[in-house]
Amino acid sequence: MVNKPRLFQADTYHHLYNRGANKQKVFFDIKDYNYFREKLLLYKLKYEIEILCYCLMPNHFHFFVRQTKKDKPIGKFIGDLINSYSKTINKKYRRSGILFEGRTKNKIVYDENAFPVLTKYILLNPVRAKLCGSFYEYEYSSAKELMGLSIKGITDKIILNYFTDLNEFKKFILLEKEIDLNLIYKLKKKV
Repeated sequence: MVNKPRLFQADTYHHLYNRGANKQKVFFDIKDYNYFREKLLLYKLKYEIEILCYCLMPNHFHFFVRQTKKDKPIGKFIGDLINSYSKTINKKYRRSGILFEGRTKNKIVYDENAFPVLTKYILLNPVRAKLCGSFYEYEYSSAKELMGLSIKGITDKIILNYFTDLNEFKKFILLEKEIDLNLIYKLKKKV
């Protein structure tokens, strides 16, 4: 089966996600998470990608990103990140074969009204998985950066522009409400 061509244009927003092959772990210890974040920052700067938010789970990841330049596509950013991380993990744990399950999924997010909802979905992943009690307690997401509790330089705080202050952002994330990602992807940009 031939893969469909992907749309990578400047000033486009994307939800990128992938999981471990056979739903297995991709992060095995704290050093793995930290190494992945180092690489994430490196390739973010190299490809001039803006990261609105991210979350690294034991067996998968989510990124909400903006491609800023046509000649620096997200496909290269994610490809370099995944390849670099996979090679290191395979060497470290004396394993071979694929670490991630196929191509990273890429959903274009057209409507800015969906940005806060997608951010909420991503940041609540560890809460839904019962890895932490509240989104801002989780170490391996952009939550602490967005809340001003950590400075990693990975997250661009663009999403905070949709709220009057941090308290409003926190309340929105904590508000109990089901999130339908299919609705987010169906929203098309109004011309």
